[in-house]
Amino acid sequence: MPTWNPSHLSSSLLIHVKRHPILFTSAVAIVPLVALAMPSYRGFIDLGPGGLPHNVFGWLLQGALRPLAVKSTVDQSVFKKPGISSSYEPHGNTRFLQEPLAQRRGERPVIPNYVAPQRQATEKGDEALFNRMNNYLSDVSSRHPEALAVKPSGLESRDIHALWLASTPLPKYLAKGTKGEIVHVHTEASSHMILSLADAEEAMAKGWAELHPLSGVMGWIPLSYVMIYAPRDEEEFGIWTKFVDAAVAFTTAGQH
Repeated sequence: MPTWNPSHLSSSLLIHVKRHPILFTSAVAIVPLVALAMPSYRGFIDLGPGGLPHNVFGWLLQGALRPLAVKSTVDQSVFKKPGISSSYEPHGNTRFLQEPLAQRRGERPVIPNYVAPQRQATEKGDEALFNRMNNYLSDVSSRHPEALAVKPSGLESRDIHALWLASTPLPKYLAKGTKGEIVHVHTEASSHMILSLADAEEAMAKGWAELHPLSGVMGWIPLSYVMIYAPRDEEEFGIWTKFVDAAVAFTTAGQH
């Protein structure tokens, strides 16, 4: 039986390094990069399925989109840019929230820094709340069957259902990006919805919402496509329903 000789192994390795220096250098460089990337990849997977593939390809894609993303998802100055409301006329600057919006208590929840999926890492809701929120969307749809429908989301995983505009033609700010999808709820009870510019700006200013990283980017999704944080109690659930009602009122304005 041959004996293991460390010096022989070292000599053999050195010979291979000399023969293939570029390959060896590349391999050595990749190791620390992989070590740095793994926590980001694990974090992406831990968020659960979303609109992108729930694998390494989805993680790489969201990383590739990072240079296009907004610099800050809580910066309300984007609503003040000249001409920003032209794509949302005639109702973009109309307030559809029916009651004064209170300031949300406490700090904003932690949102991991991925382009997608956008999820809460703290103050998450449970399955019962998730189901209750979806039941509200179904109730809203049943009250307006001529204008609304509930069906699988086109922006999230197919397991997520969404509230859609059923009537046509779609407003131009919806036609290219969401194709009529206006509200959906994530499993941790945060939600995405399309508010008027006025309502989205107020929701962000009062601490209830933030932009999606791609909101208003290249017309993919509207600027007023915002993430509403998960309700933490009965009062906040009531406020969330007001946001849904405002989203419906805005996106169906002028269709009746």
